[in-house]
Amino acid sequence: MSGQHPPGAAGFSDGGERPWRSSELSGGAEYSAVYGDMIENLGDFLDRLAEAKPDPELLESLSAVLGSWARKLEPLGVRERDRVFGRRTDIPGRGQTMSPTIVVTESDGDSVSGTVRFGPYFLGGNNAAHGGTIPLMFDEILGRLANSGGRPPQRTAYLHTDFRSITPIARTLQLRAWLVSEEGRKRILKATLHDGDILCAEAEGLFVALRPDQP
Repeated sequence: MSGQHPPGAAGFSDGGERPWRSSELSGGAEYSAVYGDMIENLGDFLDRLAEAKPDPELLESLSAVLGSWARKLEPLGVRERDRVFGRRTDIPGRGQTMSPTIVVTESDGDSVSGTVRFGPYFLGGNNAAHGGTIPLMFDEILGRLANSGGRPPQRTAYLHTDFRSITPIARTLQLRAWLVSEEGRKRILKATLHDGDILCAEAEGLFVALRPDQP
């Protein structure tokens, strides 16, 4: 895969250090590009695996290769603060494969717009995305917005999702999130997911700023 990402895909407007990103985690643009390519290839592998019906010989070969790579990575484990997976805010999807990659097209401190595509890996059935992946995707976009714009670190207090129609896989969908209100430590945010003019799902989340003694 090319590993080329569209302009503005990496992140959100931010007024200070992002709490989900390690201050020690840099590595420069070259590292980001290489890691981004690896994650993109990993996501593509998961999509191809989800679509395939491999024969036993191929399964045995894949199992051996994956086991080999797991053993190579095992001694490289580091403390949470220094890990890379899910912490690269400078590349699409933060460098993770847990939820579908959100590509940001517009953002400021109070709103964000972009696109998202659910690949075959996120299939629930009948060409529809698994219902559990949609709240996960909403929590990703709302949580990142809640934690940007110079606001202090937040955590999700509740996330309510309404499923309005089928969310199709293998289509580019439109995603929008915005800040509704702020009161003390509490932030209410909303988001919508559209397939063209069709509203697939919408969500509301309450995010609460952490006190200094909270992890």
